Amino acid sequence: MKKVTIKDVALKTGLSVSSISRVFNNYGDISAETIKKVTLAAKELGYTPNSAAKQLSSKKKKIIALILNEINVTRGVAMPLEILGGVVDNLDKTDYEFVFYATNSKKQNQKSLRQFCNERDITGLIIQGLRISDPYYQELETFDLPTVAIDLDIKNEKVGTVSTDNTKAAFEMTQLLDKAGYKNILFLNGTKTATVAQAREAGYREAVDNAQVYYANFSENEACKWAIEYAKMNDFNKIDAIFAASDLMAIGVIKAFRILDLEKNIAVAGFDDITLASYVTPSLTTVRQDMGKISEYAVKDLICQIEKDEIKHRFVPYQIIERESARLTTDKVKTKFEA
Repeated sequence: MKKVTIKDVALKTGLSVSSISRVFNNYGDISAETIKKVTLAAKELGYTPNSAAKQLSSKKKKIIALILNEINVTRGVAMPLEILGGVVDNLDKTDYEFVFYATNSKKQNQKSLRQFCNERDITGLIIQGLRISDPYYQELETFDLPTVAIDLDIKNEKVGTVSTDNTKAAFEMTQLLDKAGYKNILFLNGTKTATVAQAREAGYREAVDNAQVYYANFSENEACKWAIEYAKMNDFNKIDAIFAASDLMAIGVIKAFRILDLEKNIAVAGFDDITLASYVTPSLTTVRQDMGKISEYAVKDLICQIEKDEIKHRFVPYQIIERESARLTTDKVKTKFEA
């Protein structure tokens, strides 16, 4: 008697061999209707899945993916590479394999997050850099694959998060500027659609009575142009300090102030503590994020989610670093907020 194979089940159901295999290997994205159809066909044909093959398949299915959105590695801005390097280093200590995917809005419209994960048999996912308007961000709100999001506010209890407490850090920086005597503080934000931008702006607004917010798309050049145009249209006489939501924008403002001969008149603070922050003149007062710890916890928390079904939401400690661009106290400030 001819042995019944998985191909026979595929012919009977009209499904592909890979779809039949996914049913027998208990993949979570298969519909109940398909499972019922395959199970019934296998029973009628007398087909029994090979247990050794199933075990081998499950052993292979230990892959963690890192997805970074709209990577922009500008001079002195290595944050995407820090996350990539940190995730790789921490996964090297485990039995999990690693894949990396750089995406953008166009790619996300061509292939869903679920499709990406299914094609590569992804066990768990670390994702960073999404805007709230991105298809992947919206998909994460109903996503059920083990996932940790870096610097994202996802309205889904099944998605873990790890980040700096952006709201608290921005609030603290604004307060320190105010206490140092800078009473009229303007906030230069990136965009309205990035969750980190929303969180940092919220912290600033909480700390001031009269908020003044402008946007420069997290761009050094756009921040420089904005400052020059602001000087023409509004004049900086009533502004004591500018707090930018990224170091790159703060550096753009400093560049404009050198052109306008205002670098000694108005304090400038940033956020991130990129490499250039300590080398620009004047050196930049900023919020330092610990990207090493963020990457480490992203990996640890994802593995915990995969193996123990425990979903964690955590803040990683930050530091406020005082340099020449904005004097906060007479001594160097190193204020920590512990997670």
